[in-house]
Amino acid sequence: MPLDQQTGVRLYQFIVDRLEERRREQYPNGRDEYEADWTAAHDLEKDFATAVHADDLATAEQLLQELIDMSAPWRSHPQHPDSHTEDGSQPDNAVLGNRA
Repeated sequence: MPLDQQTGVRLYQFIVDRLEERRREQYPNGRDEYEADWTAAHDLEKDFATAVHADDLATAEQLLQELIDMSAPWRSHPQHPDSHTEDGSQPDNAVLGNRA
């Protein structure tokens, strides 16, 4: 994945979408867990953007990996950013559940 702000936003939005799905499934429970996970994802994305802007590539790589790790429970999801090319489309050889 490229180290740019769009990558961080794309991963963050994917994570938030999955967190919201989980919250709806667990309703009325799960609010505290949702808020904690949302805050963690938000903070990671914000820190990643700051590192990219400051051209601190080592920190940006570390934070991007943390975002990727946070998205790991949904890796097989068809909208997971790892299953898309840099332009956002799915590669021709993408198979659901496999990394291209």
